[in-house]
Amino acid sequence: MTTRNMLIIKNANGEIVAAQVEESTDGQMRAYITPDDPQHTLHRVSDVPAEICDLADPAEFHRAITDHIKSEHARVTQTSAEDLHAAFSRVLSDRGRKAAQ
Repeated sequence: MTTRNMLIIKNANGEIVAAQVEESTDGQMRAYITPDDPQHTLHRVSDVPAEICDLADPAEFHRAITDHIKSEHARVTQTSAEDLHAAFSRVLSDRGRKAAQ
């Protein structure tokens, strides 16, 4: 089964209000979502089935990702924009070192 990692934002009630597949499929520049409300939290969801990530209908996607994160198989960890930025900076630094070799 093919899986992907996703970023999700939950509101103060724990409901998903935004979601994004974390990795770019072409290995190029990465962008990521961040909460704009202090009561919202950012989470990384590991190993989301690709069938969920590929759903085009917003309501169907919302239902499927919500069901997935509530399941016993979900691997959800809270993160922050600062953590994402630090990881992104490491990737850029690694690319620079590899290019210089």
